[in-house]
This record gives sequence, structure tokens and C-alpha cells, in this order.
Amino acid sequence: MTRAMAFEPIRTSPYPAWPRPDPAVEDAVLTVARSGHWWQSGGGAAERLEEALVAEFGVAGAVAVGNGTVALELALAALGVGADDEVLVPATTFVSTASAVHRLGARPVPVDVCPRTLTVDIDAAGTAVGPRTRAMVVVHLAGHSADLPAARRFCDARGIALVEDSAQAVTAEWAGTRVGTVGDLATLSFQAAKLLPGGDGGAVLATRDGALAERVARMANCGRRRGSALYDHHLPATNARISEFNAAVVLAHLTQYEHLAQARRTGAQRLLSAMPPGTVLAPDPRATCHDWYMVLLTVPDDLYERGLTNRHLVAYLDELGVPAQVLYPFWPDLPGFAGNGDRHAERCVVARRVTDRVAWLHHRLLLDPDFPEDLGRAWARIESAHADVLPAVSGRGV
Repeated sequence: MTRAMAFEPIRTSPYPAWPRPDPAVEDAVLTVARSGHWWQSGGGAAERLEEALVAEFGVAGAVAVGNGTVALELALAALGVGADDEVLVPATTFVSTASAVHRLGARPVPVDVCPRTLTVDIDAAGTAVGPRTRAMVVVHLAGHSADLPAARRFCDARGIALVEDSAQAVTAEWAGTRVGTVGDLATLSFQAAKLLPGGDGGAVLATRDGALAERVARMANCGRRRGSALYDHHLPATNARISEFNAAVVLAHLTQYEHLAQARRTGAQRLLSAMPPGTVLAPDPRATCHDWYMVLLTVPDDLYERGLTNRHLVAYLDELGVPAQVLYPFWPDLPGFAGNGDRHAERCVVARRVTDRVAWLHHRLLLDPDFPEDLGRAWARIESAHADVLPAVSGRGV
């Protein structure tokens, strides 16, 4: 019978907070509060944020909305996805990517991911295309960019739309091609944990088609033009407007982005040197920029064969004072999607494999100069532990 492992913490002081306390953010919120302009009705913080995003990404249009999930729903709906359509979705992603498809009455079809980046495997996507396929969503997971040129060629060859879920990457690039600039539409998230935190919020980017951006804007504003005081609702739509407060907070963070991104990259390089090869999912050589939204740790074969899963790893790191989480579950197996009988789920070998072998650590840890050494020491302790004290951990840290 195994016994629980007990580690003395190697770290007792807290890591940097996220979002960070920031006077600029406080000033931005107070400015909105004092203005009396509290909702997205034209000429406010939301419009300034949209202008900043257009300039930053070099796209045709941007629409700020309530959150990243509704951004995905609006993007897919604006592209005509609806009942009985199919949309290709990476099998390794947060559930919102698949849920957005389902909410429109369409069917998310799981596609396996590449082991090097955990982003969509374009070759695997080819086997999942059917006569009802209307679009593919690529997810830039954990700051890794998907292979955007390949995704664009794939969709163009089949006459389907391409949507980028860029909730976890802002400046990442694949072979010099930036995220958010290749899909027909791309979405961002400004949820509090994200790289551009707004408390909540999101955006839809229209890369080339300004008319498509205007359609999204009307769909997010009850079907009418932004700023209109008339009942001129030209589309059956919803209210997905971003709060002026959220928009102001995101704007305040935009000016700090590159400074913090460089700090994350510096910390990541030190971390890669401090950890055994293969334990940290390193950038693909073709990725010319990585955003490091998450540090992804992989349980190596020898420890996995001794019974160590990502749940154990997270529990032990927690004991050692290094906060971590398990990677997202395989969404086709979640209660909301289970039982659909999707034969494509059986082909997602890599996505199933990483479900219990990959853990992640939040990007705020990379802002601490001691983090690379902390994680290296923590890993060494776990790795050197004897097999008979690596028990199954039930419900700890998940």
C-alpha cells in the first residue's frame, strides 16, 4: 500500500499577483466612472480600444464584446455557421471553443493536435472534413501559434472559413505571420487571467473585410448601428457589448504589453535551461514569437510508467509552493458533449494522451526571477522520489 508524499515547501512567499496592482488601471476606471459614459454607445473607451486593436494588428476592423466566448459565437454566426453545420475544433482546448459551435446549433468535430505545439494538426483535419463542414477554428494554445499559413491553405482549398481563437496569444508568430491576422475572423479574450486583462471582455478582429466587422458590430448591438438612438434593428441579434470599464482597463494594459512579454520570454529561456530536456513544451523552431501564456509541463515516460500523472504532479508542486493546474480535459468526453458518438474523437490520439500528462503554470510566475530555479528544484525532488511513495492522488489540485 502506498503512502502520501509529503514535501517541505521550497517556496513560501507568494509569486507576483495577476492582474498586477497598477495606478494606471485605477486612473482608467476612475476616468470612466467620472465621465458618466458607462456603456458602449459610441465615442467612448470601447471605440478607443477597437481603434487601438486595428492599429496593433493591422486588420480591417475590430469589435470589442463582452467576453471571449461570445466573441467566438459572434464570429462563427457572422460567417454563416448555423444549424446542422459542422466546425472543426482542436480536441485540446478550453471548452468554450466547442461550446460556441454548439450554441449555434452546429456540431463541433474534434481534430487531433500536434505533439510539438498542442495546436491543431492540419493533416488530421483533412480526415475530419465532411460535406457539412463550414469552418475550422484554430486555437493558439498557451501562447503557441498554430501553423497559420498551413491552416489558411487548408481552408481555402476546401472553401471553408477560418477562425482564430487567440484568447491565449496576442503577439505570437508562426514563420513571421502574426496571430489574429490570417483567419477570416479572429477572437481575443480579456478575462482577468489573460495576457491583456480587462476583468472580462473580448474582441472580434476582421482581418480583411470591413463589412464583416460591421456585421459583427451590429450582431453585438441588438442588430443596430453603434451609437444609434433609433429602433433600426436590421438583424435579429443579441447584446454582447463590452463594458466601458472593461475596455478602459484593457487599454491601460496595452501600453505595458511588450515590456511584460519580454520579461516572460526572458524567464522562459532561463526556465528551459533549468529544466530537463523535454519537460517544458518549448517553442517550435518555426515559431518566430511565443507569448508564454502558460508554461506547459509534460510528465516524462519513465515517471508516467511509475504512476505519476499530471494530477499527482500538480498536487506535489502545490505542496512545494509552486502553483499549477492540469491541462484542459478532452472536451469530447465532457458531460455536455459525451454520448454524441463522434467517431472522430477516436482518432485524437495525441489529445487523449496529453490529457493526463500535461500540467500548466500561469504566466505570472515567469515575472518572478526566482521561478526558474524554484521549478527546477521542485522537479528534481519529485523526480528523485522513490516509486513506492508515488501514490494515486484523488481529487487533489484539480
